[in-house]
Amino acid sequence: MLSNDVQGKVEKPLDKIVSIQDSLKISNCLFIDVRTPQEFAQGHLPGAINVPLFSNEERAIVGTLYKQVSVDAAKQRGLEFVSPKLPAIIKSITEYANQDYQIIIYCWRGGMRSKSIVTLLDTLNIVARQLVGGYKAYRRYVLDGLETCKIRPEIVVLSGSTGVGKTTILNELATKGHPTINLEGLANHRGSVFGQIGLGKSTTTPMFEAAVLECLEKYQDKPYIIVECESTQIGNVYIPKVLREGMRLGKTILLQASVSTRVQRIIAEYSSNRAIDAETIAHCIQAIYKYLGRKKTAFLLQCLANNQIELLVASLLVDYYDPLYGYDNSKNAKYEAIISAENLEHATAALDTYLKRRYAGL
Repeated sequence: MLSNDVQGKVEKPLDKIVSIQDSLKISNCLFIDVRTPQEFAQGHLPGAINVPLFSNEERAIVGTLYKQVSVDAAKQRGLEFVSPKLPAIIKSITEYANQDYQIIIYCWRGGMRSKSIVTLLDTLNIVARQLVGGYKAYRRYVLDGLETCKIRPEIVVLSGSTGVGKTTILNELATKGHPTINLEGLANHRGSVFGQIGLGKSTTTPMFEAAVLECLEKYQDKPYIIVECESTQIGNVYIPKVLREGMRLGKTILLQASVSTRVQRIIAEYSSNRAIDAETIAHCIQAIYKYLGRKKTAFLLQCLANNQIELLVASLLVDYYDPLYGYDNSKNAKYEAIISAENLEHATAALDTYLKRRYAGL
């Protein structure tokens, strides 16, 4: 790197390796993940760009040779796969480097894939560093962080029956500057048997846990953090123990709305800009057969077949969700406040006022 001409000092070249802890402190860092698309999709560092050396299939072939033939055979086959791609790979990384990013290359364990690219970049005078321990080190960083984290802010839990509008209110509070964690957003799942409809693929456990840790670290100096009331599991992921405990010990606010209002909100959410996915809904209804029973299941499927969506949703709320969660009828629940959510704008304003008063001066 060039020196500061005014000071007349020559800046020392950057080390070729960097730890996960140090890399996360670099403001203009860009992580380049050279693992396969499949590995990248399972979990990656925040903001990382995937520039894979191998395709998923190529990686499998190299791995098989490594285990069943020899290390040399695996290296030779890997070289054959990568060599034709190198010009495009280097060009892609160079374009990012030219944008004044500090480039950090990583693979699974900080091994041959990332080292080979950093070495090649060095010969071309492109500054890049290798992440010590690779993605595995970052995964350990996240797990250790969740294990040792002590949440200082008070957790404020928005509770209420299905369709009351908790997520909408949570997001509105975030736009007003309140510290919030949208767990369903991070999981890309609404937290029920119907929760994946229209959302695509749910988040993986590594990505979810990393996102939760990032939020907890971000808000550690705040007096409170707002979340929705959730079960332990959201889709395929689980809320980390430290946050579950914080939610249990925190303050709970109950939001209330009529069945008719909740029905309309659910229909609007699940059918916005797209037709009702009847096949998926039918599958979800059948998935809770043991809770509904034969007659109720048949009734709901008939409502779906007849396009009686309001009747279907109302029946699900009254006969399944409300008894399951029982927010409004719970004798043991202790609520700091009960707020009407018939009008979401008014409910958000009421919560905004409540939070500002409760945590004034903190």
